[in-house]
Amino acid sequence: MQTFSDPIIVSATVLAQMFLYLDSLQVDINAFLRSLGIEPETVRSPDAYLPVETYLRIQDAAAEYVHDPYFGLHMGEFAQPGSWSILGYLMMNCKTLGEAFEKTGRYQRIIGNLITVRAEPGPGKVRLIYFTPPHAPQMSRHCFEATFSSSVHLARTLSGLPLNPLEVTFIYPEPVSRAEYERIFRCLVRFGQRDNSMTLDSSLGNLPVRMANPALLAHFEQYAQDFLSKMESHDATTQAVTRIILARLDDPSLSIEKVAREMAVSVRTLQKRLEAEGVVFSDLLRDIRRRLAEKYLRENYSVEQITYLLGFSEPSVFRKSFKKWLGVTPKEYRQASARLGMG
Repeated sequence: MQTFSDPIIVSATVLAQMFLYLDSLQVDINAFLRSLGIEPETVRSPDAYLPVETYLRIQDAAAEYVHDPYFGLHMGEFAQPGSWSILGYLMMNCKTLGEAFEKTGRYQRIIGNLITVRAEPGPGKVRLIYFTPPHAPQMSRHCFEATFSSSVHLARTLSGLPLNPLEVTFIYPEPVSRAEYERIFRCLVRFGQRDNSMTLDSSLGNLPVRMANPALLAHFEQYAQDFLSKMESHDATTQAVTRIILARLDDPSLSIEKVAREMAVSVRTLQKRLEAEGVVFSDLLRDIRRRLAEKYLRENYSVEQITYLLGFSEPSVFRKSFKKWLGVTPKEYRQASARLGMG
């Protein structure tokens, strides 16, 4: 059974960047959100975090809504420091670009944990490899393209220079047109590669940030450290319960009583701790089962295997639950995933 790390979340502040792009197209954003059954105020609070599935649903629906196959690339062009919450202000006050992107890696969790980056230094250059956690849900190319485009746009904004990567690679197949990729990145762009990556000239790291302020940097970094510390403490019970659920998921009678017993606390105490983290046990159990069901269907597990792995009493019960979760049958979901070819 696969083990999960933290639940995948995205800061609602990232949506502000998307909304800037939609606003430039004169989209009625509130009406668009309500068409998805989402009340605008629930995703406009800068302190809110969205389940990754909600973020991806909004992003992909927005791309279809404006008929833009290069939505992620264009969204990246509207990146502003404020779009990345406290992380953006940290970057803006660093001395150099190298320091700004080092801080990005250190405090990335503030804006979410869907995409992380690993640096591979080489002679005169550094290759940044972007990847998602093993339990990430199915996602379109817009996510990586928005991340790359945003990073390049912010580097140009922070430095005031027309900087370009040396090379950009995507795991996705070649698109219909390369024009927008070449316009935005102004470098060699290759598709169908092993990694989603950007290669940069090492000298870029020494370039000064235009508006650096050491005093503000110290202030924002302390805030970021305190914020992360609070986040990690805040999620502690949810993470512990998630680990137990994953280890016992094939138990059809899995309940909060069993989990509380394993944690050596009363059911009431466990409920209160989860409630303090904004979590309800039944919702957490359902969401874990749903995410795994989607993953297993994409990986061509049979319905019978999934029924057993997720602790359903029989296949018909699983099929009924899946239809309730996503509005389609397991077979329809599997067929749609194969057609879309999204990894």
